[in-house]
Amino acid sequence: MTDPIQTFDSLKHAYLRYFDSPFDLRFEELVQARRRMLDRDGVLYREPLVEPQPPYAGSGHDVRSAVTSVLTGSADWSAGAIADLAEIAEAGLFPARGGVPMELYTHQVAMLRSSTLQGDDAVILTGTGSGKTEAIYLPILAALVRESHSWQALPPGPRNDWWAMDPPPGSRNRRYHPRISQRAHEQGGRRPAIRALVLYPLNALAEDQIARIRVALDGDAAWNWLQARRPGNRFWFGRYTGWTPIPGRPDRDGAEDELRKELRRLSAMAQRVAGTEAERFFPRFDGGEMWSRWDMQEAPPDILITNYSMLNIMLMRDIEEPIFEVTRTWLEDDASNIFHLVVDELHSYRGTPGTEVGYILRVLFERLGLHPDHPQLRILASSASLGEDQVRAQDYLQQFFGRSRRFELIRGGAPALPAGASGRLRGLAAALSTLGSEVASAQGTGLSQAVDTFVAAAELKGIEAAEGRAYCRTEAWRGSGGGWRARSSAGGLQWRNGRTAHRAAADNGRAGSRAVSGRFR
Repeated sequence: MTDPIQTFDSLKHAYLRYFDSPFDLRFEELVQARRRMLDRDGVLYREPLVEPQPPYAGSGHDVRSAVTSVLTGSADWSAGAIADLAEIAEAGLFPARGGVPMELYTHQVAMLRSSTLQGDDAVILTGTGSGKTEAIYLPILAALVRESHSWQALPPGPRNDWWAMDPPPGSRNRRYHPRISQRAHEQGGRRPAIRALVLYPLNALAEDQIARIRVALDGDAAWNWLQARRPGNRFWFGRYTGWTPIPGRPDRDGAEDELRKELRRLSAMAQRVAGTEAERFFPRFDGGEMWSRWDMQEAPPDILITNYSMLNIMLMRDIEEPIFEVTRTWLEDDASNIFHLVVDELHSYRGTPGTEVGYILRVLFERLGLHPDHPQLRILASSASLGEDQVRAQDYLQQFFGRSRRFELIRGGAPALPAGASGRLRGLAAALSTLGSEVASAQGTGLSQAVDTFVAAAELKGIEAAEGRAYCRTEAWRGSGGGWRARSSAGGLQWRNGRTAHRAAADNGRAGSRAVSGRFR
């Protein structure tokens, strides 16, 4: 559902129906009186406020042309590696929509250039819905593609859904198959290690991101690419949080049976939703997602997703020691191996909690044989509100991570407005305010006059004028609770009550709304 007003109405009426059903009254007059009392702004709900946002500036490149333009000519990137990165990024991270390649934003291309080409630590400072996740994972995917060129091909892995398998012949266990390590078939292949550690402040954010990574690295298109280009190999990823099955050591009494039951439950649910939109909320059991803590302790994934609380616990327990030891060895094997540290929602790490997380990161570096200024450490971070003061932002970043070198701050932006557009839009404040008031009061003559006044003020002519009138033409009706409500007949802008309409119109005018300029300039 993409209509926010319709979503709001659905939720509101669901709550109102709840009061009508279990708390029914004998007299209809009382039922209606109760509904009038509840169905008001500030009682059961608050009216939605919709803020128009201009689109972020496009780069003019899809992921294939962006990767090619940024990396061509680099001594570290062959033509084959560039083509491989373009193909797998196009397969999962930036898939085509309706057969049309997705255009990258300028800040997404800047992140690739800064981190992958120039080797900088980079912080992306854009708002919600700006593609920050894709911008951060593109350099990580680039590092995996480049390293995997040297991985040897492996034979197809054997069946390892051990929780659903019969006991092996001759086994004394007549009921269950013993546990099979998820990556046991990779013996003699590339060294397992954490190539990128992704840190989130909350489990809910980690859960949201793991669903997106499933599409990017474990969807059908990405899976087929790996089968063809990296036979037998996977780009492994795993979520290591309190929700990951199961705690404790493998030799604990009953532990293996607990894991068997949990994996059986998850695989059954995944099968039920296979082929639907919901499948991204469950692991793919023939793919690259790691299922349990024990599997990750034995062979850590390339991308480990966790939170700072769990990371702190992992650094203190000996059961997770192998995760850090094999990663340290991988870094020592080759000076060109880079450990990527990703910190999301960076602005949330302030004050005393931020200091504690900063110390946790220093302990992590030490365990991996790194230090804050180590050349094999690459930091990627994101924040929607780090502030505009460059000096303070750099000071905060250097203190938090312990780095002495500067960070590249990548800020998104909207396309530049045509010359004079801002001043022209400020002049529409009065017309927009009047239009909002007339929409709220729904007086036919006044409404038509307000639309004509706005069209004239915006200097719309010909087709533009017709589109402007169609966009502003409204059907008004008296809504529940005694307030007027109006909706655009063109299916676009929707106004709620008079207060919201007037305020939104006035705010649009004062700010010189770029959203309006995009339609009416």
